[in-house]
Amino acid sequence: MLDYLLNGLGLGAIFAFIALGYTMVYGIIKLINFAHGEFFMVGGFLGFFALRDLGIERLPLPAPLPILLAYFCALTVAALGSGLLAVVTERIAYRPVRRAGRIAALITAVCVSLILQNLAIKAWGADPKAYPDPKVWVDVDDLPARAESNLYARRVATTSTGERVESEERVVVEGEAIDRLRLKSEGRGEVYRKVTIPRETTRGFVILALVLWTPVLWFLVMRTRMGKAMRAVSEDLDAARLMGIPIDRVVAYTFFLGAFVAGVGGVAYCVTYGKIEPFTGFVPGLKAFIAAVIGGIGSIPGALVGGLLLGIAESVVPYMLRDWAGWRAAFAWKDAIAFALLILFLLVRPTGLFGRPLRVKV
Repeated sequence: MLDYLLNGLGLGAIFAFIALGYTMVYGIIKLINFAHGEFFMVGGFLGFFALRDLGIERLPLPAPLPILLAYFCALTVAALGSGLLAVVTERIAYRPVRRAGRIAALITAVCVSLILQNLAIKAWGADPKAYPDPKVWVDVDDLPARAESNLYARRVATTSTGERVESEERVVVEGEAIDRLRLKSEGRGEVYRKVTIPRETTRGFVILALVLWTPVLWFLVMRTRMGKAMRAVSEDLDAARLMGIPIDRVVAYTFFLGAFVAGVGGVAYCVTYGKIEPFTGFVPGLKAFIAAVIGGIGSIPGALVGGLLLGIAESVVPYMLRDWAGWRAAFAWKDAIAFALLILFLLVRPTGLFGRPLRVKV
């Protein structure tokens, strides 16, 4: 039970990262941004390319600093890239229809989601890609007489169309004697071994990141000038405009902040589950929307609590149904459990745990 509970907390923290963007954008302009899952997916891809191509792990630093620095750079690239994409999307797609009504904005959000998915397929292919494992690079002269683990090297080939293709090749098998002269003659002066990160470590990192980010987000919203402007726009957009608050800048800042967090969640999700594809953000995006509704969409604490609650429900409830009730196929229905929880909240408490009913003067 404890293992499933910790797994649920890690998954729930990822849902919370995405749900924060949903709830912040909705709280400001009452838009349900269904393209937010694609910002999450783009963050995962940017982290993938940063880990694969930047070569941070090859820096001559004491272990494990190169690996930590590589993941820090991947998280930074993913967060900034997702944030900038969100700002561009808001400027091109959402700002022109802001006054056209909620239905027009909702349809636009669905269209943006589909466009980004198809652009990702065109750019990076539809097949799932294995997320890069951490690598420890070693000079051939520093290797022991026998390999303590499998050793790999990068191979670069050129296709008939002139496209440059990189792949990895296992050059030494664990326990095999190392032929340094052969490796050097083949142009492999450096090789690497893969490092496996336990899932428990990844879960702990995601939970720790959420714990550290929560007070930062609270400070940005409650104690900064832009945060005060965000709360004013959320309270009354037209009155905020009359008071001289730059609405477009506030909305763009909100999109950037929400997508920034989603980019971090995208890398964390892909590292945890080991793969990335153009549809990576679709189901987690839907579930993060469920988490936002459960917590009370528009409420930042609600997004955090809703994400953790949904993650725990997805992990613990199937375990209980399988081991306590004898339903062996319970884990195959975990997605249905999430949507059943949404229906339950809509029936019992439609405003969510932290949401408040709005009174509209007619």
